[in-house]
Amino acid sequence: MKYFVVLFLVLFNYNVVGQIKVDNVGDGWVEKVNQAITLIKKVDSEKYDKLIEVCNHVTFWNGKFSTTEDDHTIMISQTDIMNGSINNVAAVLVHESRHLYFRKLGIKMNEIDEETMAYIYELDFLIKIPGVEKYLIDNAKRGIVNPK
Repeated sequence: MKYFVVLFLVLFNYNVVGQIKVDNVGDGWVEKVNQAITLIKKVDSEKYDKLIEVCNHVTFWNGKFSTTEDDHTIMISQTDIMNGSINNVAAVLVHESRHLYFRKLGIKMNEIDEETMAYIYELDFLIKIPGVEKYLIDNAKRGIVNPK
């Protein structure tokens, strides 16, 4: 019985897509992440493979932008998840996975160069999505020219 309780608590607090645990905070956010991961796998299997190689946890926070928390966690901002676009969530996962990949390989570069490289990687993904929203392409291009 105690194993059932532990299993229930684990499944209640996380949703697992492949190897990635997604924190269940309600409001359908886990489903949006699941859909984004599925989209990445469908559109660009290489970026999907890199994502699952470097990320084992997705969580959420109230910050203004999405980021990484440690060597294996992507933190999606409330703004990004509530945007409503699965393509946007997928772009966030792809972008942030690039940061995790650099960290995994021990590649150190200045923040502007790293952001530029992550936006290039994101743009390469976005242009493969049929009917992708123009503002996502424009945002990635802005990030390449003027990284935050």
